[in-house]
Amino acid sequence: MESVIEQTFLSDDMGVCVKDTSGKVLQQNALCLDICGDCSGDVCEVACMELYAKDESQQWQNWGSRVYKNSFAHHAYYDITLLCTENRMITFLQPLKEKYKMALSYYEQLNLTKRETEIISLIIQGVSNLDICEKLSISKATIKTHLNNIYKKVSDQGIELKYIPKNRLFARVE
Repeated sequence: MESVIEQTFLSDDMGVCVKDTSGKVLQQNALCLDICGDCSGDVCEVACMELYAKDESQQWQNWGSRVYKNSFAHHAYYDITLLCTENRMITFLQPLKEKYKMALSYYEQLNLTKRETEIISLIIQGVSNLDICEKLSISKATIKTHLNNIYKKVSDQGIELKYIPKNRLFARVE
């Protein structure tokens, strides 16, 4: 019988990678191999390791946990969790593609315009209003109008606001 840890490592919905403290890859599960390629025996310096190297918020550099939500790595978005000990670092990569699709389908019942759909899709991914303006080449006034229209459709239909990142609480823009 497989242990829960072995089941997690063999999971096909979460990438798992184990490294030593130098970043040398000791083991990867199948999804991690698919996402990152075979890095066994190599020192990894990309994706989660870039986030880790830039993170100065931790009291102890090589110990503890770190969570990087909505992180772009290897051409897709992931929730990335690192668990660090004195000897090992375990990375968990949780792909968000299906979660984003589920969230977007929730809002399809609002009969959003094409532009409103683009905006809500970016909001679900945690993109800031300013970055949305840049990405879509629209002004702050235009995004305010779109957000107010989305909010009105939500209010009018009694739909609960869901799937918006906690740091991006959806509020009416005045």
